[in-house]
Amino acid sequence: MTKKYPGIIIGKHPTKNIFLTSYGQTFILLAAPPGSGKGVSFVVVNLLSFPDSAAVNDPKFENWNITSGFRAACGHECYRFSPELLETHRWNPLSFLSTDELDRFGDIKSLSSTLFVDPDGNNQSFYNNAGKVCSALILYLMETPELPLTLPQVYEITSLGEELPQWISDTIESRDNENRPLSAETVRELMNVVSMSANPKSWGIYMDILSEVLGVYGEKKVAWAVSGNDIDFSKMREKKMSVYFSVTEGAVEKFGTLMNLFFTQLMRANSKVLPEDGGLDEDGELRLKYQIGMFMDETKVMGRIKAFENGPALLRGYGFRFNFIFQTKSQLRANNMYGVETANGMMNAFHIEIVFAPAKQDFAAAEEYSKALGTTTVPVVSYSDSTGGKNRSRTRNRNVQSRPLMLPQEILDMPYDEELIFVQGSNSSKPVNIKARKIKWYEEDVFKSRANLPTPKIPIATRTQLDGIVVPMRKSENAISADFNDNFSAVIEGEISKRQ
Repeated sequence: MTKKYPGIIIGKHPTKNIFLTSYGQTFILLAAPPGSGKGVSFVVVNLLSFPDSAAVNDPKFENWNITSGFRAACGHECYRFSPELLETHRWNPLSFLSTDELDRFGDIKSLSSTLFVDPDGNNQSFYNNAGKVCSALILYLMETPELPLTLPQVYEITSLGEELPQWISDTIESRDNENRPLSAETVRELMNVVSMSANPKSWGIYMDILSEVLGVYGEKKVAWAVSGNDIDFSKMREKKMSVYFSVTEGAVEKFGTLMNLFFTQLMRANSKVLPEDGGLDEDGELRLKYQIGMFMDETKVMGRIKAFENGPALLRGYGFRFNFIFQTKSQLRANNMYGVETANGMMNAFHIEIVFAPAKQDFAAAEEYSKALGTTTVPVVSYSDSTGGKNRSRTRNRNVQSRPLMLPQEILDMPYDEELIFVQGSNSSKPVNIKARKIKWYEEDVFKSRANLPTPKIPIATRTQLDGIVVPMRKSENAISADFNDNFSAVIEGEISKRQ
């Protein structure tokens, strides 16, 4: 049981020196305000103990610095995607799209729907149309091997701005003249873009949104990080891999959408084949034998992850162990996230909820947890006095009165080293609520001995490697075609074979 479903450590026994651990295909929610120790007591603890593959959202690089050395020493391939640095493993999200004409446009639209989300939720139709422009250009790049199939190249094309509609018309014509026409599907989508440009006011809004969403890929370091591939998500159940999305604290919001896309593609790559349908390895074991521990801190920053909207329970059979970390449930219930109904449905699929003392002003959260804990009974003693003539008497009354097991204020006032754990019931067990202790990895010998080992080496790009990441689009399609014919034939042949 423990080999198939390795444990996730959820806390420390309230009185004994033992760790509380959850086995099976369980999902965990952790509600923790900033500075409450969610990293030192949960994320780091489990990255120093969970034996199977792991995917980690790593603001501030702490998880990588503390845990990657140990995981590498245990035989894991460790990757760190850091789009703001030259020292990074690379991941090109467009390379994960299907090139099959039956599937590619669906994949492209899914990617665009992840990228183009209105942060306020009030003007989503404008973002949808900007996403259509992006989708059409990705289709074009799929059929144009002399140009890189990357998001930086998409941004380079959109930078044409007002010239883009004319560029599209010229490109379609020149490709016909060169006897290498674009497919009917690609022409259809590109001409839809031309039609969208007929309204100058709306077109200007679409261009602004494209610049807002894709502008980050114009930065050379980011462009480098998303223009190559070192990480193969599809292997994470086949071999031990630990993948970290690591950025500095100040860049978390900047890369929130990219985080969303990163983890969305990771989940899709590992939710196509059930482990029992993936065949056997040379030892006769399941080829897809490892689970993937998903340690997703700063969930709010990523925005809506659409793979969850139909419920994480649908992904359980594929070997995921989701650990969602956020400040308060109200973040997930917000209209620009999942909304109340969808968020509640998602959270109902999580078996365990760990709660640290909420922020002092979050009385609503404390009240919700107080109700979830239920009530207890306490003895109450009362006295009544009576007089009759010269005689006086006092009667002592003892009865039982109901009260919340913990009042909201008591939850708000929980000491730093305490936590609440809510465990759902199952066919074989009743629901359990536990008042436990937090673990601090730096106070536990077993974790101290594993922490801060030398981190794995990461490739570092040179400045010269940054040149030529994108092909400038301010020259004509004819000039691009000349470059294609004169200089890039061998490269293109290789690219064509890759994309077939």
